[in-house]
Amino acid sequence: MSDNTHFGIDFSEAKTIVSANKPKAFPSKSKFDLTNLYAFTAPDGVPRASGPCALGTILHHHDIGWSHLPKDRHGHPLNDPYIQEIMRWAECPDLLIGSMGTTPAALLRGLRKAELVADWYAGNTPQATLNLIGNELFEGRPVIALINHGPEGEPLLVEWEVVFNIDCNTVHSKQADPAQQDKKRTLAEFMAQMAMNLPQLSYSVITARKE
Repeated sequence: MSDNTHFGIDFSEAKTIVSANKPKAFPSKSKFDLTNLYAFTAPDGVPRASGPCALGTILHHHDIGWSHLPKDRHGHPLNDPYIQEIMRWAECPDLLIGSMGTTPAALLRGLRKAELVADWYAGNTPQATLNLIGNELFEGRPVIALINHGPEGEPLLVEWEVVFNIDCNTVHSKQADPAQQDKKRTLAEFMAQMAMNLPQLSYSVITARKE
C-alpha cells in the first residue's frame, strides 16, 4: 500500500481548493433552480449503492443516459434498471470488491467516461469546501459529497449524497435511501458530518461540469 493510499483509496487525485478561508458572499438567488433535482435511490436488496445513485443523479442532471433503458411517462429512467446499468457501466461499488462502497476514483472514472469534467476535492478546510459547494450550486451544478453517518471512531460508515440546495442555514441533499431520499441538515450538522477520522478524506466533494 503506497503512502498516499488508505483503506484502498488513492488520494493522488484529491485537489486543494485555492480559496480564501472566509465566507464567500453569493447572491440571494442562484442562476439556476435545482430545487426539483431528480435523483435515484438504491434498488431493493442492493447494498452500498450510494455511489452509483449519486453518479446516476449527476449524469441524469446533465442529460446523459441510455436510450435502451425503460422510462416513465415523464421521460425519467426507471430507477432500478438505471442504477443497475450504472453499476455495470461504471464498475462500482468497488472498494474492497464492493463490500465497502464506491471510491472517489470510481466516481471520477464514471463522470469522465461520460465526458464530464470531474474533480475531487478533499482534505480542505470546512469554509473553503463550503465556498466551493456554494459556487457550484450557484452555477447550477449539484455536488457529490461524502457524509459520515457513523459514530465517532467508525470512519468507514460513510455514504455519497448529492447536495442540490443551500437555503439560508439549511443544506438539502439527496440520499440513496428510498425511505428518506430528501435530507435536510443545518450547515453546522452538514459540515460536522463531512469530517472524517481520516483527515485526508474529510470534506470530500466531487464536482462535474460539461466542457
